[in-house]
Amino acid sequence: MKIVAFVDTLGFKKRISSISHIEAKEVIQSFNSEIYQLWQKLNYNNDHSIHGQTFSDSLIIYTENDSDESLGKILTFLKELYKISITKCDLPLRGGISIGDFDRIPASNFDNLQKELVIGTAFIDAYFLESTNKIKGSKLVFRHNINLIIEKRFKEQFHSKELVKLEDGEQLYELIWGDIEFLTHSNYEALNKFIDLATKSKWLDHYYHTLETFLTKENQTSKHQIFHKILVKLKEGFKYTDTDNFIEYFLKTEGIKNLKKSFLSFLRERIEK
Repeated sequence: MKIVAFVDTLGFKKRISSISHIEAKEVIQSFNSEIYQLWQKLNYNNDHSIHGQTFSDSLIIYTENDSDESLGKILTFLKELYKISITKCDLPLRGGISIGDFDRIPASNFDNLQKELVIGTAFIDAYFLESTNKIKGSKLVFRHNINLIIEKRFKEQFHSKELVKLEDGEQLYELIWGDIEFLTHSNYEALNKFIDLATKSKWLDHYYHTLETFLTKENQTSKHQIFHKILVKLKEGFKYTDTDNFIEYFLKTEGIKNLKKSFLSFLRERIEK
């Protein structure tokens, strides 16, 4: 049994369709460079218990066993990569983690015909967790068995929350990989980048669901602080229609009930002042 994570990017196809081939190549090179730098920073390049493989805008990470320690290594890497990918690569990530069978099959290659084979239920499950359950936003998704390990072994280091209940009654969870400290660090670097990306996408619902992840454990005052900062930046640096889009699509987005209540409270306060 191994632990497998499959991660890819949100909006990559749309982004590369609007830029030149050379620019698209630079985007992929930048993304992969950040992966390798983080891998080396954590000294995983000298750790034979964890492995990774990149292809295009996707990444597979897998371990030699299903120990709690191995899960901790994957979570540590991905929590940091999710942050880096937004702030340095303009690429929000989404992915899934699963425990099960997995093998990477070595293959003999011709000089001009190469292949790389991966197989196993853990890989399939990790892939479909992030792609087929109608989950929106930059999420890292897993099942109850992984969430149980997080709550028992890594409660101080990682935080998770219930995400969605499947038709068969099974609960899926997500890692809370970013918070208000992340958004406001270095003079709101991450939040400013997030606003730029969301505005360019005309505030797709993925961005509201990601914002919900960031603000899950924050109090009302902190949430209002972020809403205020978003509106100020939109007013100062974008067209007035971008402000309209932010408010309109926020109120239309489904599946973020609590965050929407906080936003309505924020708007009510502004009206009453």
